[in-house]
Amino acid sequence: MTEAPAPEAPAPLRSLLFCPADNERRVQKMNEIRPDAAALDLEDAVADANKTAARALARAGIASIPDVRSYVRVNHPSTGRTQADIEAVIQPNLDGIVLPKVEDVETVRAADEWIGEAERLHGVAPGSTRMLILIESALGIADARQILAASPRIETAIFGAHDFMRDLDIDGLDHSDSAEELLYARSALVLAARAAGVSKPLDGPFIAFQEDERFLAMCRQARQFGFRGKMLIHPNQVPLSNRGFEASDAEKANARMILELFAAAEAAGSGAIVHDGRLVDYAIVERAEKILGV
Repeated sequence: MTEAPAPEAPAPLRSLLFCPADNERRVQKMNEIRPDAAALDLEDAVADANKTAARALARAGIASIPDVRSYVRVNHPSTGRTQADIEAVIQPNLDGIVLPKVEDVETVRAADEWIGEAERLHGVAPGSTRMLILIESALGIADARQILAASPRIETAIFGAHDFMRDLDIDGLDHSDSAEELLYARSALVLAARAAGVSKPLDGPFIAFQEDERFLAMCRQARQFGFRGKMLIHPNQVPLSNRGFEASDAEKANARMILELFAAAEAAGSGAIVHDGRLVDYAIVERAEKILGV
């Protein structure tokens, strides 16, 4: 298995915007929209008749958005297309591969080998191409820790909520406002990512893309659960997702106050204080530092 850099991403991944790899206009728009990352799709968003031709378009598309962090979602190995998809798109400008519908370690290991071969073929630094793992089923959730630990290329996971609902035969076209029917699966994926030593996962797409307030509420809920960002299906969701996965001004102000008060208390020989009716110790201070990025 190929050696790869540390899994923690070098930049935020609050917004991962998907678009069909065979839609050149939408790919070019990424230069204007500027999500944290773009994902050019060779899988569900491309008709079967266009999947082979879309590979060359994906390769050209990645090269055309050099200032946007970029991924390509390939087809699942069961289609027989994955290796050729990977070989066609690997290049220095590509940040990673999105591997869909992952349910076992063997799928990850096969993809790791194909990526390594393509890196050698195209003169890309060994191990530099990362993987985002889409977990979309009960089996994927059940084995998520082993899956996410299966390759050092893995950056994190993405929760495929709607395919998961279909797999479990959960009623309804969309999840509820509270998404309580997804609580266990989302929490399990966050825990699995932490246990596997990869970065925080991404939450799944929100299909009601015109319901801004509901979408923002779901982003904030996902951040509270331990997700770092969201898979997006519409450009209008990018600024909302970025906002939803960042600390609010009030959170930042409170964190600064905690650090100031604790520093003064520590200088006086105390390792804990009370602020706003709450106990503040070193664990809370560490969380305040993370909010402020210090």
